[in-house]
Amino acid sequence: MDKVIDLLKEHEQWRYQECINLIPSENIMSPMVRSLLSSDFGHRYTPPDRFYMGTRFIDEIEQQGEELAKQVFGVETADLRPLSGHIADLTILASFTKPNDTIMCISAEDGGYPGIWKQGIPSLLQLEPIGFPF
Repeated sequence: MDKVIDLLKEHEQWRYQECINLIPSENIMSPMVRSLLSSDFGHRYTPPDRFYMGTRFIDEIEQQGEELAKQVFGVETADLRPLSGHIADLTILASFTKPNDTIMCISAEDGGYPGIWKQGIPSLLQLEPIGFPF
């Protein structure tokens, strides 16, 4: 593990002090943004229906950010949530099914992911989900 930590430190020294990043996705974040992304907020998101519990503070931050984005861009709506597993689900289902196909998954009522159950992506693609028996 020490070797991994040493390599990380060398990488950060090189990346932040010794080179110029010319690819936009490799821009250097400010220390404040880096600290936010390394906090618990960095790996959480909330869906529009607030399905996940315990996200009160994230919800408040998203609301403030969305208000700021609307002001900055002069728009009526804004959504700051990052792309998520929904995109992966949509890609797979759209690639391997056609309207009126049946898919099998664990139902939302049985603890399955609601995004690929009846009210989720399958409804957009005109698919019929059935519950996986277990």
